[in-house]
Amino acid sequence: MSTKYTQCCGLNIKKVSLSELLFNKTMIIALILIAIGIVGWYEILTLRWAHDFVNVRDVIMSAGSSDTQSIAMALKEQIFNLKEIEEVNKAEPWGIFVTQYVYLLYGGSALIFLTALMELFRVNVAPKVAAALMSFGLAMVFGGLISIFTDLANQLNIYWMVLNPQPQSGMWLMMPLYAVYIPFTLIEIYFLITNKRDLARKLAGVLIILGIIIDIIEFYIQGLLFNLNTPRHLWTDIPQLWIYFLITGALTGIGGAILFAFLGLKNKPYFDEFIKVASNIGLITIILAAIYEVINFMVVDPKWINLIIAGSPISWMYWGWIILGIAIPFITFISKNKSLILVGSISLIIGTFLMRQVFIYGGNIVPMTDRFGKGPEATSLYNLAEITPYAYIPPHTMEVLIVIGCLGIGLAVYSLIDSLFDVRNINDNIDH
Repeated sequence: MSTKYTQCCGLNIKKVSLSELLFNKTMIIALILIAIGIVGWYEILTLRWAHDFVNVRDVIMSAGSSDTQSIAMALKEQIFNLKEIEEVNKAEPWGIFVTQYVYLLYGGSALIFLTALMELFRVNVAPKVAAALMSFGLAMVFGGLISIFTDLANQLNIYWMVLNPQPQSGMWLMMPLYAVYIPFTLIEIYFLITNKRDLARKLAGVLIILGIIIDIIEFYIQGLLFNLNTPRHLWTDIPQLWIYFLITGALTGIGGAILFAFLGLKNKPYFDEFIKVASNIGLITIILAAIYEVINFMVVDPKWINLIIAGSPISWMYWGWIILGIAIPFITFISKNKSLILVGSISLIIGTFLMRQVFIYGGNIVPMTDRFGKGPEATSLYNLAEITPYAYIPPHTMEVLIVIGCLGIGLAVYSLIDSLFDVRNINDNIDH
């Protein structure tokens, strides 16, 4: 049966029933993942907002003097050190939520960036896959943003961000950034799938160049965000951190794009051409990532390097990244065998997640520095050695469930876009 469309605002919108929209195969998988995530979200929100230690207002108000009340309130804020709540600890300020955020958001953003470059350099297959890849990349971005939103749902983070805003900080720079980035990406997708082809061709060059510039600005701000964390050796020692984010994010995006192609584009006449292009881009990016790792080994604090390669709880993640994220994909991509390329893409997806874990946890594992020679960097204010030898706290079960749920949200976003706008098929016959 042929697909039927209705036209609205220059778009051909598929006529689909509610059951087809919400219960197709892709959406069913997404809903299962979201259901798993809901268990984690329920548990974490209950601990944050409904724990008996949080709701002790009467005890605090009856504490007597204002000094005693202040002490009681301070104790209340120490909820983050309760044993029942393992997701946040002063020794481990960032955890797997931030890992998932940088993993999905950087991967999705880099995929959008690479797609725009393919369009700019007029790669033959680019116009046929651009709408699908940008939609897939945007879905990854949404999954990452939900993850960081879960992290920021922490009471103290929200409290201080609103009542004590710091516009110069990386976190606040992100707010206007994504207020521009996401709508602009939607505009790019609109002109890729609109039936107003003449207008789309006239604006294509400007949109592509603006998209590339905005992507670069995004990664620069992300690098700034991490580099502002001055006590963290790993995050402040890597040269041009934003370029490292772009290269490693591209690896995640390429791995995801190849797997996506095998699942959703395998019956297309341009499938072989796309796999060839994607694997070639992947090879170049893998080589750049390997070079960056050598540079990091040379310039990052030796104390961190020694812990990261051996003798710490995250050493296996680092070697997992080197093997699964660089060595295996390089070998499989260079083989040009499609089955091996698929294996390499899956290996890349796993390896780059381990790399993000190493980066986030590694920044906390030896956090002190003498960069300024004073304050907490010099005095070890956090007394991390007394808390845990490596300031490492494994992810709690509820955090893992939420990470799975974020994947489901990203998948659901893509499923809705594809179901309504047919982004996998709409440009099959479009050339530059």
